[in-house]
Amino acid sequence: MDGFRDQLVADLTIEIRVAQELDNLVWALGGNGLPLREPCMVGTCLDILQEIETRIKSTDSPNMIWIRGSPGVGKSALVASIMTRLQDQKRHVIWFWFNRTQSTTITTEALWRVVACGLTRWYLSLCQQLAQGNTELSSSNIDHLFETLIEKPLSTLDSVSHEELPVIVIDALEECGGLRYDLSGQKDYDDLLRMLR
Repeated sequence: MDGFRDQLVADLTIEIRVAQELDNLVWALGGNGLPLREPCMVGTCLDILQEIETRIKSTDSPNMIWIRGSPGVGKSALVASIMTRLQDQKRHVIWFWFNRTQSTTITTEALWRVVACGLTRWYLSLCQQLAQGNTELSSSNIDHLFETLIEKPLSTLDSVSHEELPVIVIDALEECGGLRYDLSGQKDYDDLLRMLR
């Protein structure tokens, strides 16, 4: 019995360490503690909100919805409304806002760490898998981060129903990498689009 208890304590210690390490990395990157934008005005955008909600619930729809439009048309307000509706339905929602005014929130690296941190809060098995995999959480290789923090862990959630899967909301995707005349920023943006495909 003591051996079982000791192993359980050791496993929990590793899981706590991984969760803390992810939290620390997100914090070091500036977190994503940016305030959520105001939602759409009451009674507006109802058709598009219903269409998005229907697509999110459908297992036959593509697993990505891209909302696009000119600056200032209300994309971020729509995002805030979607998130509020999903949270009211008790869905797990991870929100990330690329904000070119904050250097720690414009990289794909920051995105995947915030998503991984959110996932480990809801799915203990993901935290366990990351702990067992001795994942290099401080890697700056975004393909490696995506594979080890997102792709592999999520592939283990076979027993989770579609309604229990997280919804990841990315706002201001066009600001990924910062300003477009910065070559490293353009590469980060291009890499993210490649990964989303």
